[in-house]
Amino acid sequence: MGIIMVFYFILQLPCLIRSASPFEAGETGCEETCGAVAIPYPFGIKTGCYYNSWFRVTCNKTVNGTKPFITRINMELLHSRWSFEDNVVTVNNPVTYLNCDDKGNNGTTTASSVNLQGSPFFFSSEHNSFGSVGCGYLAMIFRNNQTDPIALCLQRGCEEAVSSKLAGCLATVPENLASYTTALRSMAGIISPEEKEFSKGCTSAFMFGHSTELSEISIDMTHVPATLEWNPVNCDLEVTIYYISSLYF
Repeated sequence: MGIIMVFYFILQLPCLIRSASPFEAGETGCEETCGAVAIPYPFGIKTGCYYNSWFRVTCNKTVNGTKPFITRINMELLHSRWSFEDNVVTVNNPVTYLNCDDKGNNGTTTASSVNLQGSPFFFSSEHNSFGSVGCGYLAMIFRNNQTDPIALCLQRGCEEAVSSKLAGCLATVPENLASYTTALRSMAGIISPEEKEFSKGCTSAFMFGHSTELSEISIDMTHVPATLEWNPVNCDLEVTIYYISSLYF
């Protein structure tokens, strides 16, 4: 019984001494930036400036300059109009592509997933929509089981080849999602047989935030702004594991 109580206390210890910032938001010492992006509390780069390890930010060099990434989920943090009280932040969310030869590994992918399970973060249904750019495709978004879509939209018919300015379609996301899978299915040959040739055109699907208009998203974009919310994080699992490892190993 005593051993169990000690073990329980060890599990709770990181929660009692969570790595809360010694600086309150906005105080001297934690007004951080990475590239052109200000890092809002509870996120931070330096130890002591982030709420706990889920909100740690790493400043990475990319081909487009230095960018901030939320370390544990590896998503780029974007400039945001949200405040700490909103529990909301804007990130650069990857786009799923089909028949796009110049888009790297996603060029011929028929389904692609984003998975934040195990983290406090999720895609808010209040602040995001599901969208697609292209023509002649049915775009779908699933939970991870990929059985029944929770939302879908049908692109218009292909009267001409897809251009970077071509609009697509959008749908309401009916629930918050910690993970999702998007897929695209050609409908051009079914709806209009004469448009079958255009069914091989580049098309994309994505979750995007309401701060961005669908008309602002082109077929050339590999990422789009999306909105994450987070659940309260009172215990830092990473710190818990550290304490247990230190004790027994």
